[in-house]
Amino acid sequence: MSKEIKYSKKAFIIFLVLSFVLFAIDFASKWLVQTLLPLRVEVEVIPGFFYLYKDYNIGMAFSLGESLPVGIGRAINITISVVLSGVILGYWIKKRKTMNNWTHAAAMLLFSGAIGNLVDRACYWVPESEGGPFGVIDFFRFYIFGPSNKPFATFNFADACLVVGVAMLIVILVIDMIKQSEKQYSKDPSKEENKEIEAKEPIKEENNPDEQSDSK
Repeated sequence: MSKEIKYSKKAFIIFLVLSFVLFAIDFASKWLVQTLLPLRVEVEVIPGFFYLYKDYNIGMAFSLGESLPVGIGRAINITISVVLSGVILGYWIKKRKTMNNWTHAAAMLLFSGAIGNLVDRACYWVPESEGGPFGVIDFFRFYIFGPSNKPFATFNFADACLVVGVAMLIVILVIDMIKQSEKQYSKDPSKEENKEIEAKEPIKEENNPDEQSDSK
């Protein structure tokens, strides 16, 4: 077995293990919230800023699609989660050899977040008395402008993984674009020609006013 194949298998195992760890944290946190927290009652953690608040999102991100019929909405959400998970894993498998550590981390966060919410959408059914019949469990609630205003967001650990993963990818892409533009600028032929012209031009000596006055 070649070193390249060994490295490929090792990287794949590390990716899956770390993704599973993040998924396990998400699953355990949702189980604890579902077991211990009352429905839609704020538990203060940081006064005026951060609360624990059990709620169910039957739509997509930011509660989009809540107005759809239950069966259609659930099927769409499951399909999106499956496609997203498959695309992330497939892209990582194809590009993993050229990725740096930050890109590996971003892909791992996106994959574990997508799987975490997929399990909720596909397997977890909320009792109708608690707002069911299905939904993703959200429990992190933040207020940016104080509790007297609407909450900024209510989300779960899987959502946090997705948001951080997307933010990391955006930063990585911006940095890569800057590096590519710098490389293109350094290899610009017109820039090299200007340097050659400047090197060939003779240096003109400026006459010293004091010397001119002395000669007179």
